[in-house]
Amino acid sequence: MLIKGGDRVLGLPRVRLLQIGDLHLPSAARTERTVDQKDRTFSVELRNVISRQPIKTVFKRIYRMCEAGEVDGVLLMGDMTDFGKLDGYQAGLAYVTNSLQLGTGRRNASTFCGIVPGNHDIDRNLAKQPSMSAKFSPLNAALSAAGLGQIPVEKSVIGHVGSTDAGCALVLMNSCWGCGAVEYIPAEFRDSVGTAIESAIAKGDPKVLSAYYDRQFDTPAFSDASISELVEFASSLPREQQLVVVAHHNLLPQRLTRLAPYTELVNSGAVRSSLMEAKRPILYLHGHIHTDPVEVLSVPGGDALVCISAPAAESGFNVVEVVFTRSGNPLVGHVIPWTFDQSAVLREGERLTVPLIGKRRRSLDGGLAKVYAYLLGTRQCYWSDLLRECGQHFQSDVDEQLQECVELLMADQSIAVENYDAKPDSWILEARI
Repeated sequence: MLIKGGDRVLGLPRVRLLQIGDLHLPSAARTERTVDQKDRTFSVELRNVISRQPIKTVFKRIYRMCEAGEVDGVLLMGDMTDFGKLDGYQAGLAYVTNSLQLGTGRRNASTFCGIVPGNHDIDRNLAKQPSMSAKFSPLNAALSAAGLGQIPVEKSVIGHVGSTDAGCALVLMNSCWGCGAVEYIPAEFRDSVGTAIESAIAKGDPKVLSAYYDRQFDTPAFSDASISELVEFASSLPREQQLVVVAHHNLLPQRLTRLAPYTELVNSGAVRSSLMEAKRPILYLHGHIHTDPVEVLSVPGGDALVCISAPAAESGFNVVEVVFTRSGNPLVGHVIPWTFDQSAVLREGERLTVPLIGKRRRSLDGGLAKVYAYLLGTRQCYWSDLLRECGQHFQSDVDEQLQECVELLMADQSIAVENYDAKPDSWILEARI
């Protein structure tokens, strides 16, 4: 994708992915409108005219982005419903397909749409069956009926977005393999505990259901087969393709102590280790925990593993943009959050930038150093000044090579670029020490 800036097309290719967090449609649909209504006798009709429902505001913005061709793919992080309710899951899919016009036969059918399962999507009655995959069958049946692709079950779902010269390989993984499975309750008291859980859930008390799904006896996990498959795929993927892994659960616990041990991935360390040793930069997109939006991990001398958390869908979404070099290598990743401000207006937030090129930046070292030296000397300049003063350091494709330098320096936090989303002629570049 070539993104337009003003009336000029930016020279470097890029892929833009839209990351939507947990939908929880039944509860999201009941969220209060964005108005502080102290007077409950106030006209409902007028209240609805002057206020907005957050989830509708979010999806209207996403739809406009899809219609404008601003995204290459839409990724949903799971938890479409609450407490394993299939009708809620079906309603969530209907909301997504209708509001965004995604899926077979719809207006934006050509836009890639990937969905992973979340722990709230799992029906625990089905999880009691001997087959470990039975609990996912109704979800995939609902997806088929909605004209969407399948969620991953034991094996991953693999997709590609972008062009052959600059593209992303998407690996959708199932982190809910162990959710609701009685096999994960210790055998010594499995029968007695399992019976007690079933008896409590059967009463249908919302507080009991919430405690079960949110705090205890959930035990999410990746299957061993999917981890092995991921390692094999990562090692065979050309370096020119940016690997993006998508799952519901995070690979790291949140910073604030979370007293819900059974709702975190039991084998997150195995996946994290496999990805960090893949010898390539990897983007890992997830939902479930909506704090700590971007965390970068690496081993000494290794490439970055970038974990990106999506806000809950009713709170906003992320645009994840991968910028490639002229030769098609991943250069940097931008994470652009869209969230509500204090006046309940959905706004684009400050972008977070991470380098993805790693050790492959040596071809730019000479020019990169001279560009940075010039910016340090002048402290602040327009793009036209940079082009005039530093263009001489490059033999061809001067604009594109300079843009590569700017992207790298931004990723290293060596410079800041004002008006980045406008055409380059409007850029104001400022060096940081």
